[in-house]
Amino acid sequence: MGSDHRRHGHLDRAAHPLPARHAAAVHRKPHRRRGEGMTGNAQKGIMNAHLSGMIPPVVSPLTDAHRADVAAVERLAAHVIGGGAGGVFVLGSCGEGPTLEPDVARAITRAYVDAVAGAVPVLAGVGETSTERAVRAAAEYEQLGVDALVVMAPMYFDAETDGAVIRHATAIAAATSLPLVVYNIPHLTHHPITPRALRELAAIDAVVALKESSGNWDIYSALAQTARAAGLRVFQGAEALIGRSLLAGADGAVPGIANVVPDLATALVRAGLSGDGAQVSTLQARLDEVCTLYRSGFWLTSLKSALAELGITGGTAGAALPPLDAGGSDEVRRVLTTLGLLGAPA
Repeated sequence: MGSDHRRHGHLDRAAHPLPARHAAAVHRKPHRRRGEGMTGNAQKGIMNAHLSGMIPPVVSPLTDAHRADVAAVERLAAHVIGGGAGGVFVLGSCGEGPTLEPDVARAITRAYVDAVAGAVPVLAGVGETSTERAVRAAAEYEQLGVDALVVMAPMYFDAETDGAVIRHATAIAAATSLPLVVYNIPHLTHHPITPRALRELAAIDAVVALKESSGNWDIYSALAQTARAAGLRVFQGAEALIGRSLLAGADGAVPGIANVVPDLATALVRAGLSGDGAQVSTLQARLDEVCTLYRSGFWLTSLKSALAELGITGGTAGAALPPLDAGGSDEVRRVLTTLGLLGAPA
C-alpha cells in the first residue's frame, strides 16, 4: 500500500465502496473467507479499508432524561471534525455503547451520521453480551448509515476465549456488508483477543483493522505484529501509548481525550505518522497533561464534565456511573484552566 493512508485520516471509499447514506435497502454480500476466488493483491485492495489518522471515540451526549441530545451531538461532531478528526467512532466505551438503551443508541448513531453528513467516516461500536444481540445491532447500525463497525468480544460468559471471539466476529461479518474493526479491550469484555484469534479473524474479508486498548505494550506489540502481517490497519486506543505506537508503525489512534482536545490529538498523530520523534515527545507530554482530567473521579464522568465546562455537551452519563463530587468538578475546572482550555474565573 502507498503512503497516502499515512497522510490523511480517512476510509478509502474507492477501495471499499460504502453504502449510500439514504439508500432504501442495504445490499449484503455473501460471507467469504479471504482468498476464495480472488488473488492476494485484489482482495487486499478491495476489502482493506484505508483507515488512518485520529479517530475520536466520541461521547454520547444525553439529556437529563437520558435521551439523545441531538444539539449536543452536532456541537461535538463539529468540534472534533474541526480539530482534524479523520473519522468519528460512536458507541465505544466513551460513547457508553454497551450500556445505553437500544433506542437511545440508535438515536445517538443517527444523530452523528446526520451531523457528520459524510465529511468523515462514522464507525459504530458493537459491544454486546451475546452474538445474537450483536448481529441485531450491527444490522441496525448499517441501516442507519454508518461506514464501518468496531466489534468487541462478547461479554459476560467466561467461555473459551479464542473460539468465542472467532464465532462472534464471524457471525457479525456474515450479517453485514460493512468493514469491521476488531477491538481488543479485555479489561471490559473479559475476553482478550489473542494473536491466534486475530490471525483467524484477519482471514475474514470484512475485517480491515485492529483497535487495541489493553494499555499493555507487550499485548499491543504482539497483536500489532499479527495485524500488520495479515494486512490489517493498527490503531492505538490507550492515550499514554499513542506516540510510541505511531513511531513503531501504527496507522492512527483512537483517544478518548480527543473529545476535549481534538486538535492536540490530531497534531500528535500527524507527527507520529511523519516520524517526527521530537515533536511526538512534546505533544505526547501535552496530551498526558490533559489526561490528568481523568483523575478527578470516574474517568467517563470526568470526561463528560470537562465537555460540559467547555459548553460542548451536558455532563449526564449513565445512571450507574458515579457522578463527580464538588471536589472532582473543581479539579476538572482547575485542569482545564491551567492548560488554557478554560478562562480563569472572574
